[in-house]
Amino acid sequence: MFRFRTALAAAAVAVVAGLAVAAPASAHDELISSSPAADEQVTTVPEQITLTFSNELLALEENSGTAMIVEDASGEDWVAGAPEVVADTVTVPLEPGMPNGSYLVTWKVVSSDGHPTSGEYSFSLAAADAPAVEPTPTAEQTIAPVETETPEPTVTPISAPADGAPWPLLIGLGVVVLAGVVVLIVILTRRKR
Repeated sequence: MFRFRTALAAAAVAVVAGLAVAAPASAHDELISSSPAADEQVTTVPEQITLTFSNELLALEENSGTAMIVEDASGEDWVAGAPEVVADTVTVPLEPGMPNGSYLVTWKVVSSDGHPTSGEYSFSLAAADAPAVEPTPTAEQTIAPVETETPEPTVTPISAPADGAPWPLLIGLGVVVLAGVVVLIVILTRRKR
């Protein structure tokens, strides 16, 4: 009976250890800092937005699946070029002449595990040298609305390669199967006696 309990305890420890290793390894990378920061009020017009993540991001030669939009209150996008991915950092240049006000940063990146992740945050600009915000027209003024189209960023989804199996999950399942085999062998050995 002692050997059976020992084998069962060893199997349980192996299963818990396997699952503990598998769980954190499969987590997506997270945004850990940004410049300008979330809810920050900046007093100088930013030249770029920089996002830093908890791990290196997946980057491919042509398109990493990374996209960013920086919109003002009227919905105008102030991004001036393609995002640049360097290790765990994504940077986009901004158009000059941003007016004072609130901005919404919407981002999408591909985590180191190959899965896309996204999010958004806001910051505000209150710079002395920023252009004045145009006044809102009153009902008495007849101003024809100007229709503008904001281009959507091109995002190419990246799927994990066919041979790139989710290793942490497979390792965890392997540990569970191995533990089951050990318990089965112990039970069969015990019955033969």
